[in-house]
Amino acid sequence: MTRQIPIAVIGMACRAPGVDSLTDLWDMLLNREQRFVDVSADRWYGLDADVAPTPRAGLMDDVDRFDARSFGISSRMAVWMDPQHRMLLELAWHALENAGLRADDLAREPVGVFVGAFISEYRDRMIALSRTDSAAFPGTLMTFLANRISHQFDWTGPSMVIDSACSSSLAALHLAAQGLASGEFPMAVVAAANVTAGGFYANTAARGGALSPSGDSVPFSAGRDGYIRGEGGACVVLKTLEAAMRDGDPVHAIVAASGVAHNGRGGGLTATDRDSIAELMRRTAAGAGLSVSDIGFLEAHGTATPSGDAQEVAALAQSLSHLGVPRPASGPAGQVWIGSIKSNVGHLEAASGLMGVVKAVLTVQKGVIAGVAGLTTPDPSLPTGDAPVRIATDNVSWESPASPRRAAVSSFGLGGTLSHVVIEQARLPRRPADTTGRPWIVPLGGPSEELLVTGAVRLLRELELSPELSMADIALTMQGRVARPSRRILVARTVGELAEQLRTLATAGHAAQRWADSTTAAALTDAEREACARWLAGEPVDWAALWEPAVHAGRAHLPGTPFDRRSYWFDDLFRQ
Repeated sequence: MTRQIPIAVIGMACRAPGVDSLTDLWDMLLNREQRFVDVSADRWYGLDADVAPTPRAGLMDDVDRFDARSFGISSRMAVWMDPQHRMLLELAWHALENAGLRADDLAREPVGVFVGAFISEYRDRMIALSRTDSAAFPGTLMTFLANRISHQFDWTGPSMVIDSACSSSLAALHLAAQGLASGEFPMAVVAAANVTAGGFYANTAARGGALSPSGDSVPFSAGRDGYIRGEGGACVVLKTLEAAMRDGDPVHAIVAASGVAHNGRGGGLTATDRDSIAELMRRTAAGAGLSVSDIGFLEAHGTATPSGDAQEVAALAQSLSHLGVPRPASGPAGQVWIGSIKSNVGHLEAASGLMGVVKAVLTVQKGVIAGVAGLTTPDPSLPTGDAPVRIATDNVSWESPASPRRAAVSSFGLGGTLSHVVIEQARLPRRPADTTGRPWIVPLGGPSEELLVTGAVRLLRELELSPELSMADIALTMQGRVARPSRRILVARTVGELAEQLRTLATAGHAAQRWADSTTAAALTDAEREACARWLAGEPVDWAALWEPAVHAGRAHLPGTPFDRRSYWFDDLFRQ
């Protein structure tokens, strides 16, 4: 099999219940939190009472909120726009910021946009309530999930929505990776979102036995009785690894290989089978020049359906047994560990695979496998055989082995389309640390004073979790961001000094001085002080002109600027 070209993940963003950043997501995973609530009577309009008397789901409490003004979108358009469209715009912006890129610098570039999706329950809700508006035409058609992103950022590459049900977002990633490898476009954005707002899908899925009637089903548990729906989304920015290294992009991890297949008649019209999954796992690993035993962690489809979980575990065991006599795998204790983010936030349906990719990337980065939330003892009847397969019930430390840490992500569509991705830890050369002790200018901005402080808290948390960050990289990245109305200047020589200033800002809020440290700021040159003053006054500044040629810095993965979100929900137009 021809080896696939490695693809770099250079930017990521995510949303889920209580999650607005990668740090939020990682905290939730490590704490093994379950974000499920009772579904209110009007949330899934049209839900039949006999289907689920008290349904539970992973619901976002701010799913109606959107920063329309940042994107130049009118209130009327925002109201009639599917919240999935809104979420994807914000996710794309945050993923670009996470990659250290400015949207304006990419205008008219052939960036590809690939979105996984298959239902619009906001549109279903409009139909059920007999409410509509001409703005709902671009606001709810599925093609605009991708096309609106391309339009918003003025990108000219391919722009398309892929629908293979719950495997849609991984299938979208596979197509993006193929296009990058062939040179069709230089960069790709892959995204997916899921918002639950109507009763039709829940009615039909519950009657078909897919949804959990108990509302507390846990993947791989003996009492699993179906999946719990969830809301959220994810976005990744991709380049070939070669191009990312050439362009100085920060790299989260590497997509070593990806694959898509269909089970034919193997699992019936609405299910899958062990043999088809196992074959795809073997083929995808081979595309990276690996065997399945080179994988240390599987982010499973793991929907908590009785047969689905069992088929997936059996497929992993079979793919390992295909090697002959079972041998140790590459995960901790020689095992392939299995987890599922659906235990935390529910099944994000079309977005589930991409959310799993974000989790897998963080897993190989951080070296910890998060335990399945809510699971204490796996179902002993799961068909692991004598294969080195184990369900992660607790967090498992994954020390850095001689070879890179590797994880796989599986996602299976209702109609039989299977998708699988192998994620590899990025082990790239690091630049020499700056030892000059010079002061670094870190501009902070936000839509408001309150949100500026929110951004400061997020940046502080990132510094605490990523001690390897350098002041030069942080300064370069923050100086490259789009300026916001509320502004502060931090000047620090070390990451520890910057963290202390962020703590002060977080405590003092709007009362904090605009120059966070006058002693360090006094060491700036006259030109630097003048540039800071102009920036604080709202003027544009060419920060790059202040950098000395001998200083080497790169862009860093930092959290996105908080959005100033407001509520937009078409029901509110008709309430008296």
